[in-house]
Amino acid sequence: MAKADVLARVRADLAAGHTHLAVQRLRTLLAVLPDDIDIRALLSSIYRQTGNPVEAGRWGFLTDEVRDAELTAFAKANPDPWQRLRLLHFQGDTVHLSATAAQRLVQLADEAERSGKPTQWAGSYRAPTKKRGVVVPCLFTFVVIGVALVLAGIGAIKVIGWVAD
Repeated sequence: MAKADVLARVRADLAAGHTHLAVQRLRTLLAVLPDDIDIRALLSSIYRQTGNPVEAGRWGFLTDEVRDAELTAFAKANPDPWQRLRLLHFQGDTVHLSATAAQRLVQLADEAERSGKPTQWAGSYRAPTKKRGVVVPCLFTFVVIGVALVLAGIGAIKVIGWVAD
């Protein structure tokens, strides 16, 4: 589907008040065209209108329409500069950005370099083992099952006694 078709559907979604669907369409389009600044600006404006300054700051980071409060919210929600760079999903050339947006991106990259190496996940792929908690639930279950077996045994003896008589 062409960019123009998706944008027409996004406009129709917005006119109908379906912001979630419009956001989904734009994010899917950004997966194909990650360096398209117009799509980022539209997505940022939708997040701004829906009251999500963190995502408005994230997607508007490379646009001129982004507000300082949105950039602050994005930075506060993602304090690691390497994480912010990853979240931008921008791999294009800064030549296509405005001077302000290019400067903002260069400053973020410099901040990331000064912070040291990016953090890497070093955990296991396995879920952590669950610790056994209190013994009381297990003991309670054991007692209930034991009582049920005793009663079943007594009932079986009674039934055999009735059948034998």
